[in-house]
Amino acid sequence: MTRPLDRSNIQSLVFQPHRCGYSRHFLFQCGDKPGAKRFVAEWTPRVTHGGIDLNDPPGPLVNIAVSWPGLDKLGAFDDIGGATEAEKVFYFDFMDPPDAASLGAYGESSPKNWWNQRFKSRDIDLTVHVYCTSPEMLAEASKEVRDSARRNGLNELIPTSDGEAITGQALEPPPLGLRKLHFGYSDGFSQPDVNWDDDPAFRPPDGRRAYPRGHFIIDDWDENAQSFPRDEPWRGVVRHGSYVALAWVHQKVASFNRFLRENAPKIAPGLPQKDAEELLAAKMMGRWRDGTPLVLSPDKQASHLAERNFDYAQDVAGSRCPIAAHIRIVNGRDQPLDAGHSKMFPAGFPRVLRRGSSYGPWLDGEIDDGKDRGILGMFVCANVNRQFYHLTRWIAKTNFSDAFTDPNGQDPLCASRSVPRASKSFTIPGASGDVTLTDIPDFIRTQGVAILLLPSLATLHRLSA
Repeated sequence: MTRPLDRSNIQSLVFQPHRCGYSRHFLFQCGDKPGAKRFVAEWTPRVTHGGIDLNDPPGPLVNIAVSWPGLDKLGAFDDIGGATEAEKVFYFDFMDPPDAASLGAYGESSPKNWWNQRFKSRDIDLTVHVYCTSPEMLAEASKEVRDSARRNGLNELIPTSDGEAITGQALEPPPLGLRKLHFGYSDGFSQPDVNWDDDPAFRPPDGRRAYPRGHFIIDDWDENAQSFPRDEPWRGVVRHGSYVALAWVHQKVASFNRFLRENAPKIAPGLPQKDAEELLAAKMMGRWRDGTPLVLSPDKQASHLAERNFDYAQDVAGSRCPIAAHIRIVNGRDQPLDAGHSKMFPAGFPRVLRRGSSYGPWLDGEIDDGKDRGILGMFVCANVNRQFYHLTRWIAKTNFSDAFTDPNGQDPLCASRSVPRASKSFTIPGASGDVTLTDIPDFIRTQGVAILLLPSLATLHRLSA
């Protein structure tokens, strides 16, 4: 039986990315409870929900997320036994500080270095995310948010060295568009197809698998999703909300460009230098930088294939797309899991909804200009441990499939080489034999992670009552 979902009760970020070109991500610490409630009351009517046409938004798009300490400070548990009782039914992945081991956050990415050492993740009570179509609109909306926060006793936590909140923007020069990342890759392909209305007749395009909505919003109990808390009345606090992992990630663009130049001739000695660099970048990601899947077009970019569905059954050995390529780790499609993980994930690879913004200026070349640039990622799911943390564990250590001969191998793009016993090599199969690149450096640095709840509109109203 179809169960239509009330999209007007669910924040818009769950349903699709906000591609407005400009964004600002505010981190707040609450003061007293009445002030925090007043702030939420002022902004709940402006929260963008899934019932709004995002192709023609009435103004800035606004989303609000709340941490475990923030829920407690807002009195979410006051009339249902208090935080002590809630701690018995919520799960560690939301209540505890972000888990460094699960994130593979070692070395310079260690939590002790997060947020430029200005505060801790546990200090973040509430976040406000504003998306706008112009810098002028963003400036005006930012002033409104900050004025409201000051009136109501909230303390803004500023993580950046320039004294501003993390500010996203479309990358320039303009031909790169809104879907480009600092390493040059197009982004946003292959989001999970979700059966939002529990419609038995729903069929995604190209025969792709449809995930139940319970994997991404906290609805009725789903044994495969396992979104806690399971029981009422505590489940009412999170119902029709989603958990979201917010990750602030610096990208080392100059180092990445230098790595491509130095190593491209090793994997494609017969190609011109620039062509070999593009091939190496594709092998590391699993897609060409225009989004073309290597499985469908291993020798050249073909942008018309970027949105095409594919699997790895025709490329078991990784001769087209290396087994350790980034997308083969975080979206394994039909890549078999080993026995233990198959039992843990009977429905297949865990998925998250990927949202976020690039920040910082574009950089060409191999000389680091010292400016911060990267991604503010938001990963939406119903169970942080089963979905988000498992993917970050596999990025740090590829031990989830029998296809990997090196259980200490890593994602070549997104892993920290400071993970204990990590292998710093990446093997690329080729027609004339495998080529293994060694001593791969870190290309990213984790600068902060927060685990939050993206509450339903009904919960926001309840929190502000």
